[in-house]
Amino acid sequence: MKPPFNRNQNQPQQKQFTGGTSVYVKHDDVNGALRRLKKILEADNRQKDLSRHEVYEKPSITRKRAKDQAKKRSKKEAQSDIFHLGTKPVGSKWMKSKRKRRRVLDKRTLLDNELKKISKSKKH
Repeated sequence: MKPPFNRNQNQPQQKQFTGGTSVYVKHDDVNGALRRLKKILEADNRQKDLSRHEVYEKPSITRKRAKDQAKKRSKKEAQSDIFHLGTKPVGSKWMKSKRKRRRVLDKRTLLDNELKKISKSKKH
């Protein structure tokens, strides 16, 4: 008895993408595979993670770094919202929680301070 016709018989099977940090070398192109691997590792921040875990870090320093990052993030967010602040609705439904109201008030005070600095620098 003859086996059924298989159209993909002569073609090699394609490997499934497993994700993570594995890279397949195609057509003996090791340099290209190495470049792809470096891009994957850089996008995954592996080098920063390794350098951070090289030396023991006290918990207080870890907290301080996290706090500094949060400050930097909020400052960046406030600066991006400086021009968009006037367009947001200020109704009671939008600001239900105290935390949201505080954020809006903090952003408004930051905006006022920035405008004062700009006006002072223009006067001098």
